[in-house]
Amino acid sequence: MDLQKTAREIGLFETNVNLARVCGSADVRLKAGESMPLPDENIADQIPRIAQWLHSFGKSRYMFLTPEIALIEELARISGQEEAIIAVPCDLEEEAKQRLRSNLPRGMRTTVLEEPYFPQSFFPGNGLMVICGYAAGNRPMVLPDTYRMAEHYSGFLGKKVFVPYKELENAARYDGWLEMNQQRFTTKWRSRL
Repeated sequence: MDLQKTAREIGLFETNVNLARVCGSADVRLKAGESMPLPDENIADQIPRIAQWLHSFGKSRYMFLTPEIALIEELARISGQEEAIIAVPCDLEEEAKQRLRSNLPRGMRTTVLEEPYFPQSFFPGNGLMVICGYAAGNRPMVLPDTYRMAEHYSGFLGKKVFVPYKELENAARYDGWLEMNQQRFTTKWRSRL
């Protein structure tokens, strides 16, 4: 299984919630641990806290640079009055885009926006850009698509947050991940709040 491809299609949190369920297997840990940091056992418990933190910014529109299905579902449970926009890379396979559109979370208005387009009525006053990845020794690490889209949408002057699904003490770098300049976001989620 290509975990980076899966994360590209369903998001890092949903991928890692599913991965945490099977991480008891040494074979799974070995194969999965080659491409990305293994999730904490309690990753599913962190999602409501992260969603509450995102909600606390008081924005009505969230733009996710990865399709974070698990976070969007939790945001819908909290309020459901907001809107989630999932930006997908322009080179994502059409079949994957269709699967995503067919499986959008319920309970919250959710739309899919193909890069390079910018969402209408998405302003600093009402919008929050959410960038997900992992933290390696306080360095934000993201997938190449996320990195490119963060650069593409860098003109957005509102709040941009980085939400790591995993925070590592060391500066581990996995193949296929890129370090993001911390100036690309304004705030970072910390699980030890």
